[in-house]
Amino acid sequence: MAPDIMMKGLVASYLASPPGMDMIHSYISSAGGQASIREYLATSRGKQTALAILPLVLDVVDLPGEVRNSVMENLGKKD
Repeated sequence: MAPDIMMKGLVASYLASPPGMDMIHSYISSAGGQASIREYLATSRGKQTALAILPLVLDVVDLPGEVRNSVMENLGKKD
């Protein structure tokens, strides 16, 4: 098995574990974590990632159906 594939598997396994999820929560709920996310989302690659995961986020947040559908219909459109 290639080292990078093995490392990615280890990281994915850790992040899916309770301690990994706690670490993710602590980081993204902190001011520093949110600042890092804002910086990443300001990049072209970050915007592409946000568009790719937005449907996943919309599936798990408790929004009214018409709001979710409106966002999905307008995903990627600009004024």
